[in-house]
Amino acid sequence: MRLLSQIFQPIITIPKGAKIKNTEITCKSQKLLLECGLIRPSSAGFFTILPLARRAIDKLEDIINKCLKDVNAQRISLPCLTSARLWESTGRLDDVGSELFTVEDRHDKRYLLAPTHEEAVADLMADVGPISYRQLPLLIYQITNKYRDELRPKHGLLRSREFQMMDLYGFHTDHTCAETTYNNVTRVYEKLFKILNLPVYRVVAPSGDMGGTLSHEWQLPAAAGEDSVAVCPSCSHASLASDVCTQCGKETDICNSIEVGHTFILGTKYSVPLQANCIRQGSNPAPLVMSCYGIGITRLLAAGIEALSTESCIRWPAAVAPYSAIVIGPKEGSKEWSVHGAQETQGVARCIGDVVGDVLVDDRHALTIGKRMMMADRMGYPNIIVCGRHSVENPPRYELYANNDKSPLLLDINELMQFLRNGSSNNVVECVN
Repeated sequence: MRLLSQIFQPIITIPKGAKIKNTEITCKSQKLLLECGLIRPSSAGFFTILPLARRAIDKLEDIINKCLKDVNAQRISLPCLTSARLWESTGRLDDVGSELFTVEDRHDKRYLLAPTHEEAVADLMADVGPISYRQLPLLIYQITNKYRDELRPKHGLLRSREFQMMDLYGFHTDHTCAETTYNNVTRVYEKLFKILNLPVYRVVAPSGDMGGTLSHEWQLPAAAGEDSVAVCPSCSHASLASDVCTQCGKETDICNSIEVGHTFILGTKYSVPLQANCIRQGSNPAPLVMSCYGIGITRLLAAGIEALSTESCIRWPAAVAPYSAIVIGPKEGSKEWSVHGAQETQGVARCIGDVVGDVLVDDRHALTIGKRMMMADRMGYPNIIVCGRHSVENPPRYELYANNDKSPLLLDINELMQFLRNGSSNNVVECVN
């Protein structure tokens, strides 16, 4: 249980009727994250992640970590700085050069702040290799900050110069092994987006600078998206751009979308120049066949808010809301306060915490219940519990606004805990096949 008055949340209050001329705010997720005190810009394309958004990202990371156990992925951490020599070896230094942040050390050796780590992880495999076929397929991943010198960063966390990303790398003896692994990881992606209750589509996409033999983008429909996805209303097949569905021949609905993930079978594009090899049974060493899988974590958080929220209120994927519930007590000095004050309100929160785990108490008792309810709704907490005029009854009853419903349920403490217990089971992260 935490008290809201102790949370560092520098809210930006916009006077009623004020005309906002800040053209740098270009989408609702950026506006809501800034105004609700969840992020703070430090310079163009760079943001400080504040405590409540950090909690949401931590929850998202935890879900991803649990899901990746499904495919026996192992977590590592690679340096943020990668030798430019490795990117020269694969030819990507010139291809992607304009988007790279580069630095030189005191010995005039050139490094780059990695936007991705294919070269670095292939170099790791070369350094410890050749890898035995008995160790394959091998899946290793990391969750780190990445850097890209965007020409025009915009939309807040949707296109920034520093972003948090999960990148998973697969190593295989051959293409058959790579395809089997690719299909297994695809199922993990589908499970992740189901947990988040986000309608993300997998669409065939060009490999671009990454190269390889197979590529899919994972697209979330949203008005602020800079991509577009064509979805067939008949068979639900999706593609990047097609007026007619290739599966059933029906016309498609085209909508803006945000790329929240990208998956590739890379083949040997990186293993050959960097000499990352494996020993196959009964044969000489051969280049590892690689695959890679990315999810933009900070982008996915913002994209989920973009897709689900109203213009004035955040709506989170319930599994990553900063707190699962907020408890609002009576206004100080009211009739209800004399019977159901701060201690009683915190007692309700402790009971609820036994069920949902993470509970926030809005202890700003000088404010009216209505004012605090409005602010809690704007923040999008999945469960808002109000200790109002019915809290003085025997037994006390509480108003529960669940899943942003405007009509409350009136429940005593046992009924409230039972309702939350049943509801919270829907948000349990279960990723075992």
